[in-house]
Amino acid sequence: MHYKFVLMASSVLLLSACGGSGTDDTPTINGNKIPILSIANIENDITKNQTIQLAATASDKDGTITSVIWEQTAGLKVLDEPISANTVTINLPPALSYAPREYAFNVTATDNEGATNVKTVSFVARNSMDEFTAARLLHQGSMGPKLSEIRKAQGLSEQQWLESQIALPIEYHRGYLVKSQGEDEFRYINRIDGWWKATLRSDDQLRQRVAFALSEILVVSDANSGLSSQPEGMVNYYDLLLKNAFGNYRELLEDVTLSPIMGTYLSHLGNEKADDALNIRPDENYAREVMQLFTIGLEELNQDGTAKLDAQGNTIATYGQSQIEGFARVFTGWTFAGSETFKRKSRDYIKPMEAFSEYHSSKQKTLLNDEVIPEGYGPEESLQIALDNLFNHANVAPFITKQLIQRLITSNPTPQYIERVANVFNDNGNGVRGDLAAVIKAIYLDDEARHFGSVLSYQGKLKEPLLKTVQFWRNLDAKSLEGYYRTWNMFDNYGQGPMRSSSVFNFFRPDYQPAQLRDDELVAPELQIAGDATLIGTMNEHFADLVWSAAEGHNDLNSSGLYVYIKNDMNTLKKEGINTLLDEYNVLYFAGSMSTDTRQALLDLDAYFDDDQYRERVSYLLYMIAISPEFNLQY
Repeated sequence: MHYKFVLMASSVLLLSACGGSGTDDTPTINGNKIPILSIANIENDITKNQTIQLAATASDKDGTITSVIWEQTAGLKVLDEPISANTVTINLPPALSYAPREYAFNVTATDNEGATNVKTVSFVARNSMDEFTAARLLHQGSMGPKLSEIRKAQGLSEQQWLESQIALPIEYHRGYLVKSQGEDEFRYINRIDGWWKATLRSDDQLRQRVAFALSEILVVSDANSGLSSQPEGMVNYYDLLLKNAFGNYRELLEDVTLSPIMGTYLSHLGNEKADDALNIRPDENYAREVMQLFTIGLEELNQDGTAKLDAQGNTIATYGQSQIEGFARVFTGWTFAGSETFKRKSRDYIKPMEAFSEYHSSKQKTLLNDEVIPEGYGPEESLQIALDNLFNHANVAPFITKQLIQRLITSNPTPQYIERVANVFNDNGNGVRGDLAAVIKAIYLDDEARHFGSVLSYQGKLKEPLLKTVQFWRNLDAKSLEGYYRTWNMFDNYGQGPMRSSSVFNFFRPDYQPAQLRDDELVAPELQIAGDATLIGTMNEHFADLVWSAAEGHNDLNSSGLYVYIKNDMNTLKKEGINTLLDEYNVLYFAGSMSTDTRQALLDLDAYFDDDQYRERVSYLLYMIAISPEFNLQY
């Protein structure tokens, strides 16, 4: 959208004034008073792609003003040459980057005897998102935007929206965990119910999206594990990700390491020092995964995420068996907080694990980069040294930031994009390493994410099946009369569920490459779960949600059934027509990427129904959108 208006000041900056005694203190040069020059104030909030007017007033106490010259000194060129005028109209160019653009102009007033007065006018022009730009950002930065949220973001810059989201209070999932009626204990389904409620209702959508991404990197799962009986602990783990989403990665790494949920899942809870007589060896599971998946990966990396090569052109391993054994020793002696003894456990799945020194290996521990923890160090000190060692490895920045970019923005970030964000991970501008708030802003504000000046033919990523449903449910106020979201078969319908992956390697690998993309050397992680069964299940789920479960199509609602409410869309269709409704859908579901062919297909579908079949028309339009290629791509 193009905003055009004129800024004129009602007040001026007083650059020369008479004193209270009545004496004239105007500066002079060789007896000649210099011109008095004042510049009209400029509004504080100026946006790109608008027209403004700069104004100056000049006078001379002992002569006349012969010229007022404006000359640009900073910013994109808007004055090709100096201009002589009291007022100058400036057409600011549109956004070429997310970054605010500073402009500066020198104004020179000259009198009839050649005396001059020079002042500087400066201001900063920020971006102002139109509806499509806002929709694209919110598709990337929320669990699925509502139309009202997109409209609210219009007029803000990308940076303003991100900073406002980061500043919002955390909406933890623990507050949404409630027991089923008649039950004394929390059940697995209560955790899922709480996830839906928090995801659908929370205002801190950016944090929710980042935490969801982190849950697919720092993986725990209650599928095929004993954790299905620990819904409170699982919710607490997710809340740990929410708490640290804009914190420091070092703190997140420690919280994850000491989580009894992670300790149970990757078996370092209850891990003991070696005892040859009892054939006990320190468990190496977490030692491997914290390196391979949570920090550094398998190969030494350049800052841009590409693999380092040795003199023979081979990749270089980041760690070996000695490091695995060293870290395994670090993670010995830890168990549930408040346990009476190491063997008599409290089963507290909420509080961070605590150490029992007598079960901790005091042997020497070999870490990364030839660092060694000497013999005799205790569990707490060893842990701090080991986590610092992991956190400060050069691989962490490119390894973690690439995965965050893949989960949030695009499956195939360029090496340059990765390097720019990795640099921010290493230093947020104030000498701080691992500042995730700075990293997240760098990810979203990069020109590659915002499509400024991009020449890439492959942008974006496939939407995860679960997130597609989240957006429909958020927009269509999905709910049941009894207030519960009972979705037992999420893996069958979507190929995924929150913290429900079949292994620590997530639902899909970040380097998954379908055969069709190998020649182009591209990856599409989400396609790893797009098998026939999942695709059919997801299509059936969308049809059930949007067609069968539209509340307006039922006279009586099942109290436990989940329904969507499409009355608002029906009213728009009835009062304003199909084209207005499709315009809204283009913003809401496509972020402006609805093609002419897709729009025509939706019009053709709508024409199949009678004009007064508003419920059927809306339901089938939404279903076709759900299965359309353009909706399924986050662009």
